[in-house]
Amino acid sequence: MSFLETPRFPDWIARWAVGGIGFQTTIARTDGGAEYRNANWSEGLGSWTFQDGFTVADANSATYGQKLLRNFFNVALGMANGFRFKDFSDYTDEGGGVFLLLTATTFQMQKNYTSGAATYTRTIKKPVSGTLVVTGGSVSSIDYTTGIVTMSSGTPTSWTGQFDCPVRFGDDMNHNGLDPSGAIYDWQNIRLEELRNP
Repeated sequence: MSFLETPRFPDWIARWAVGGIGFQTTIARTDGGAEYRNANWSEGLGSWTFQDGFTVADANSATYGQKLLRNFFNVALGMANGFRFKDFSDYTDEGGGVFLLLTATTFQMQKNYTSGAATYTRTIKKPVSGTLVVTGGSVSSIDYTTGIVTMSSGTPTSWTGQFDCPVRFGDDMNHNGLDPSGAIYDWQNIRLEELRNP
C-alpha cells in the first residue's frame, strides 16, 4: 500500500465528478416508530463517481485522454495505491482554515464548515504546495503530505489556500472501450473513495 503524491488525478476529468463528503449512520426504529440514530464516524469520508459511459475526451483527442486515464489507473495498481484528487466543489479554505494543536510546535490543518451556530470540522491532509498562507507565529515547515505545520515560534491562527483529497480507485478492473459509434472512448464504473489514512 502506497500513496502517489504525483501526478494528481487529471483535473480535466476530475471536474466532472459527482459526489462529496458522506457519513455512516446506524438507525434503529422501534415498533412504535421512534427512531434512534448513532453517528458511527466523527468525521466523514468523500466518495465520487462519474456517470456510466463517461466519455474520455479533451481539447486534443479522445485517444490521448483514454491513454492518460488508462496509464494513471495502471500506475495506481487499481485500488492498491492512493493519489491526490481535486474536488472542484470543495478545494479551498473558504475562510474556514484553522488548526488543531498536536504538540507545542506542531499543528494539523483543518477546515471549518459553519451553518448558523453549528460547525463541522474536517482534517486537511493534502494541502497544495505554493497556495498556502499561514497567519500567526513563524512557520518552520509545512508538510504537504500530511497537512502538519511546524512552528519555530508562536501559534498559527488560520490558513488560506487549496487542498486535495487523498483517494483511491473504487475498482480493480479497468472498464473502458470504444463507444457504440467507434469514435470515442467510454469508461464505466469510475469511482473514487477518500482515504482516512493515506
